[in-house]
Amino acid sequence: MPKERIKIVVWDSIGNTVLGVRPWSSWDPQQVEHFLREDPAGPERAQSFDELFADYDVELIWFNSADEAYGAFGTLAEDYQGSLRLTKSVDEIAAEVADADYLVIHKHRFPAEALLNAEKLRLVQHLGQDYRGMPVDAARQLGIPAAATPLVNYITVAEHVWAFVLNWLKRLPFQRELMRSREYPSSWGLVPGVQYAADVTLGLLGLGEIARPIARYAQAFEMPAIYWDIQRFPELEERYNLRYVEWDEIFAQADILSVQLALNDQTQGIIGAREIGSMKPTSLFINTARGKLVDQPALTDAVAKHRIGGVALDVYYDEPLPIDDPLLDLHDLPGDRVTLTPHCAWQSPWTWVRDSQEIWFNVLRSLNDEPLEWLV
Repeated sequence: MPKERIKIVVWDSIGNTVLGVRPWSSWDPQQVEHFLREDPAGPERAQSFDELFADYDVELIWFNSADEAYGAFGTLAEDYQGSLRLTKSVDEIAAEVADADYLVIHKHRFPAEALLNAEKLRLVQHLGQDYRGMPVDAARQLGIPAAATPLVNYITVAEHVWAFVLNWLKRLPFQRELMRSREYPSSWGLVPGVQYAADVTLGLLGLGEIARPIARYAQAFEMPAIYWDIQRFPELEERYNLRYVEWDEIFAQADILSVQLALNDQTQGIIGAREIGSMKPTSLFINTARGKLVDQPALTDAVAKHRIGGVALDVYYDEPLPIDDPLLDLHDLPGDRVTLTPHCAWQSPWTWVRDSQEIWFNVLRSLNDEPLEWLV
């Protein structure tokens, strides 16, 4: 019996949609060792794209408009060389979608009018729940289901931010040093500077997919939260009890400022000495987004001269962080004003596999006439 033929169009210039379903043999040996250390049984559920769709004759077209790939994503071109097409032409992508069965999008804006001729389309699937680029209304009008699966690596970044927040509020490094030094008898039960979450204001610079769970955590702790973004989100403001403020106001008002902006030509260096200088002298600056959003020397200087309370950073202008960077000297000092981590906020067991597979599980649900998940 011949296999059912299906056509899938992917528009993803990063590669998260297909990275986690690459063949097991394609993973770097060091990454495999790391995977197995996290979960020895993992390979049993880390199915490749070909294994997932073994019962179908699949035409996969992966459009990538990136100028260059990076890191683990750079080798994907070899794994999918028969499917990969480099283009920045929306018209070219729309032409392929016209006779496609499935459209998968990640971090792109797909024009609504391009769906009008997509008569075979069974599902528009977005990776990530900040689906501003997905033509949801057009899909609904045409009777095409639309779904947006979560990115596990975004949720883990949000968790990392909250670890920074609690680490700061409860002065955990200071308390650990107090216990380590055995110098606590005279101050047992009294630690200066410990704060109550509901007494401080969290500022979210950007309200994308990472910032939203952070806002949810703040709400659970009854922490007041403000945000700035290039657009307002009235529904999210109500859901998470958020207050929108202007650009300058968020730096001046936040007790804890968390940067959640995307890096592009318009945002590189957007947080400069002026913005940092307007922050409260007791405030904490958190960055888990991209180091090049910030004037790092100005930030380092502000911490060194106690013009802000502290920093908690997972990203840096240059990575890996040079071993002679002055931030590391500040990190070595006693106390808890500087917390640095090695760009690991995204990490959890099998993050990339989980992110990719849930997309394709939803496509398989559609093919098997099963209820879809993550509908929007």
